[in-house]
Amino acid sequence: MSDVEVYYFTGWDQMQGDNVLSKRPATLEAIKARGGTHLPETMRIVDSSQLDENGFLKGTQPSPS
Repeated sequence: MSDVEVYYFTGWDQMQGDNVLSKRPATLEAIKARGGTHLPETMRIVDSSQLDENGFLKGTQPSPS
């Protein structure tokens, strides 16, 4: 497996009618596909085996402060 960068991001939530912080970090590719904006200061390097099929980190993670 290989190392990949993941980030928390903000994106539009139709239900809330506002930009919200993601619950899980994702790859830049996954974030861009959803029209989100990554938060560079939240970058983590993880093994690619830790990603789900959509480019999100598996499991729950604490949100950045």
